[in-house]
Amino acid sequence: MNKKLKNLDYFQRFIDLWIVLGSWMLAYFMKFEWKLLGSSEVVSFERYLGYGFLLLVVSMVAFKNSRLYGDFNNNSLVKTIMRQLKGNAIAFIVFMVLAFFSSSERISRMHLVAYVLISTTLLIITKIIFHNLMSKLSNTYVFIGNGHVICDYYENLVKGGKAKVLYWIDAPSDIEGVNRVDTVDFAKLEKEQVASVIVGYDNKDINTAYEYLEKLSELIIPLVFLPDLKFARVGYSLKDFKGQPVFHINDPSAKPLGMLFKRVFDILSCGIGMLLISPILLTIAALVKFTSKGPIFYGQVRMGVDGREFKMWKFRSMVVGDANSEGWTVKDDPRVTRIGKFIRKTSIDELPQLWNVVVGDMSLVGPRPERPVYVEKFRAEIPGYMIRHKFKAGITGWAQVNGWRGDTSIEKRIECDLWYIKNWSFWLDISIIFLTFWKGFVNKNAY
Repeated sequence: MNKKLKNLDYFQRFIDLWIVLGSWMLAYFMKFEWKLLGSSEVVSFERYLGYGFLLLVVSMVAFKNSRLYGDFNNNSLVKTIMRQLKGNAIAFIVFMVLAFFSSSERISRMHLVAYVLISTTLLIITKIIFHNLMSKLSNTYVFIGNGHVICDYYENLVKGGKAKVLYWIDAPSDIEGVNRVDTVDFAKLEKEQVASVIVGYDNKDINTAYEYLEKLSELIIPLVFLPDLKFARVGYSLKDFKGQPVFHINDPSAKPLGMLFKRVFDILSCGIGMLLISPILLTIAALVKFTSKGPIFYGQVRMGVDGREFKMWKFRSMVVGDANSEGWTVKDDPRVTRIGKFIRKTSIDELPQLWNVVVGDMSLVGPRPERPVYVEKFRAEIPGYMIRHKFKAGITGWAQVNGWRGDTSIEKRIECDLWYIKNWSFWLDISIIFLTFWKGFVNKNAY
C-alpha cells in the first residue's frame, strides 16, 4: 500500500468511529431532547454517553475483524458494503449483550432503532466515497517471479480493477498483456511512486527469490514476498517468537473467542434440543428395543480432534451377534433391521450424538468422524486426510449438506472438510445447520 492509500485508510477508520459515536448521540438527542421520536422520559445524558463509548470500542474491534480496512485492492464496492453491514451488525449484537449484563436500566428501543438506521446509512455512504477516492489513486506494481502464488495474486489484483503492473520480470508464459522485461533499474523506480515490488516463486526456485529479496531489501520501495505455502491446506499463521518470525503451518484460522461461541452454542442448542425432542427419542428407543434383540444404543470408537479416540453413540440399527460382520453397509444390507432401515435413511439414528456434543467429544458442525481402522487406510491414500482432525468432529458438516455422505466419494468429502476448516466462521456453522434442515435429513446414499 502506498503512502497516500495508507493515509486515506487511516482517515477512513477515524471517520467510521466518529460516525458510530455521533450516530449514537444524535439518536439520543432525537429521542430525549428534541422529542422527535415521541418521548417524555427523563434519562441520564452521562449514562447514554458511557454506552456510546462502549459501543465505540466494540465497533472498533468488530470493524477490524470484518476486514473493512487495509484490503481494498481486491474488494468490490458490493463486498465492501456487505462487510460494513456485517461489522455493524456484530458490533450492535455484542454491545447489546454487554449492556444487558452491565446495567439493570434498559435502553430505549426507539433510540436503538434510530441509531442502527443512522449509523448504517452514514457508514455505507462513507464506504462509497472512500471506495471511489481510493480507486482514483495510482496503484502501480512491479512483479518478479513465475510461481503459482504470484499468478494467483495477479489474478486477484486484476479483478479489483485498480492496479497496474508496470514491469514483470521472469513472467510466466501463460500470462498475457503485461510488460515483460529481463531487468529493471530499481534505483529509478524509487522516484516513480511504485506501490510495491511483488516477489513470488515456487519452492523449487526459492534461491532465485532470495537473490532478488537480498537486492531489493536495500531500497526504500515497499517490498512484498509471497511464500509458497501450497502444503498449508487449512491455513497458517505468522507469529513472533522473541523477534523471530515463525510460520505455523495448517493452523486453523478460528479464533479462541469464536471457538468459545461455538462451544456455548453447542451446549445450549443440544441441551434445549434434547428436551424438546425427548418424546421422539423415547419412541425410537422403544421401537429399537422391542423390534429386535440387543441394546438400544450402539457405541462405536471414532477418531476426533487431535487424533483422540472417543465412543460415538447411535440408535442401534443393525442385528447383533454372529450375523453382523465388519464392513460398511451396502444397499439391501441384511444386517440392517426393519426399524433400522428407516432411522438410517432419515438420519434419526444419529440423534444420540447430541450427547457426544454436550460432553465435548463432538460439535454440531464439523467433519464427520471415522473409525480408526479406516483412518489408517485413508491417510495413506488421500493427501491431507489427517488434517481434518485439527477440528472437532461434527454431526453434520459442509460435505454432508453438499451431498457427500453415505456411499459417496471420500476425496470429495475431505475436500469439503478442509475447505470448511480453512474458512470457518460461526455464521458458516449457522448456515450449515440451516441447510441441514432445509435439504432434509433423508439420505438417498444411506443404507
